[in-house]
Amino acid sequence: MSKKYIIALAALLLIAASGIAVWFVMKNAGREDPTAEIIQDGKVLKTVPLSENTEFIIECDNGYNTVTIKDGTVMISAADCPDLVCVKTGAISGGAVPIVCLPHRLEIRVVNGEGVDARI
Repeated sequence: MSKKYIIALAALLLIAASGIAVWFVMKNAGREDPTAEIIQDGKVLKTVPLSENTEFIIECDNGYNTVTIKDGTVMISAADCPDLVCVKTGAISGGAVPIVCLPHRLEIRVVNGEGVDARI
């Protein structure tokens, strides 16, 4: 093996290890009183603590989404949009990835007392 190959491989491994470390830090970052922000058409409709197990329906002109909060997570458990990407996203409890339903212009993101946990 050439010296350039070994240096390139070491650099690649270092970058991969750094990425994994950042992912673990973001995943395990402490959140105080996380809440789910339910946003439709750019307006916050509701803010619900993730500690409160509940289920409710968000309706719009062209359909509905059933939002379920259970055991510290939030998910869209049912919807009548054509692609159901929002339902297939599953439950979230934080991080940088929100739940989005484009046909119903709905977004759900987990925030703590200071705002959004993480954004990329």
